Amino acid sequence: MSLLKLMEKRYTCRRYSTEEIKEEDLLKILEAGRLAPTSHNNQPQKIYVVRSEEGKEKLLKDFAYNYKAPCYLVCTYDVNETWRNDLDGNKESGEIDVAIVMTHMMLMVEELGLGACWIGRLNPELIKKNLELPEAEKIVGVLSIGYHREDDRPSKLHDIRKSNDEIVRYL
Repeated sequence: MSLLKLMEKRYTCRRYSTEEIKEEDLLKILEAGRLAPTSHNNQPQKIYVVRSEEGKEKLLKDFAYNYKAPCYLVCTYDVNETWRNDLDGNKESGEIDVAIVMTHMMLMVEELGLGACWIGRLNPELIKKNLELPEAEKIVGVLSIGYHREDDRPSKLHDIRKSNDEIVRYL
């Protein structure tokens, strides 16, 4: 399948089967994240794989949603390893870097026939506390991943897209 077709087909999964993710698939997903470009190639990302029941209980303790995924990837960056843009007030690139990493992993999830949901509605400080993550790390988001349950479907908003005439400007 072409990359553009894969991107068009991908949708947010909110209903997962109970099937565990194959180890080789998880390793491919993590490799896709490792290969993602980052600012100045600093690679400040840290990915926490949460698959154990104990880990999921800690992670989901203060979550707004529980999609009952077999695996969650908590995606953070280390503020001491991120590149800073001195032309923009020393702005950290970590959030952008991790967004690129998460996108790479989501596309690999789709290629492997799994589903993913980028969970951004969360309280990063509570998650850091519950999972006992290092103080120097900032959470950007969490990916829930797993195999689609039979009744999983794209949301009714999935196919609504603005045209390029509405979002692209040539200067």
